This record gives sequence, structure tokens and C-alpha cells, in this order.
Amino acid sequence: MWPFKKQEKVEYLDPRELNFTQVDLTERFGDNLSLSKEDWIETFPINGMGPGVNLSGLPTVDAGDDDIHRIASKLSEIREGFQLQTDGVYCPVCHIANIDYDNLRTPCPKCSRPLLAFDWN
Repeated sequence: MWPFKKQEKVEYLDPRELNFTQVDLTERFGDNLSLSKEDWIETFPINGMGPGVNLSGLPTVDAGDDDIHRIASKLSEIREGFQLQTDGVYCPVCHIANIDYDNLRTPCPKCSRPLLAFDWN
């Protein structure tokens, strides 16, 4: 009797096949855990994570601020449909995020565009 399970084949997903509900991420998972409702943290565009990265449904690296916010707003509408308790808000133009979901669609403190839904995970 062999005591080990047979290793199953591992399949990798092409990142271009992923679907997103936001256009930015934070540096690490759990960055929200030490923040208060008054704290803001820097975010980074997903499409800026490496050379040649241009993922389907996200703004291009050279997109203008209005296009970035328009695309991010449409993605946020999807996320808002299944809001999780850990969701926060962010500005995809100023690249900042906050844990207080009550700020959703209120003006960004930097650019005054509406804040959008943000998943910390």
C-alpha cells in the first residue's frame, strides 16, 4: 500500500483570462488590517506590474485619467453587487485606498472623482 496520494496535474491559468473588479492592488494581502478609517494607503495599477502586461478589461498603461476612472467605475459596479464585509474604497487615478466602505461614491480627497469599491484580498 502506497501511503502518498497521487499528485494531480497542476494547470496554470493565463493571466489574460482573469476577470477583475478593480484596476489597482495594494503591495501585500492584509494591508488593510492595520488601517483605521482615517488612513489611506498607496495602491498600484495592475497593468503596471510588469513589462508588456496588458490584461483584458483593464485600462492600458498609457490610458488617460478619465478613461481609467470610467473603466474602473464599471468594474466597481460589478463589485458593488456582491459587497463583502472587508471591502473598502479606492481612487484608481490617485492610487489610494481606504477601509471605510461608507465612502463609496463620495469624492476622492485628492481629485474629487467618486471613490470606487475596493477588494483588499
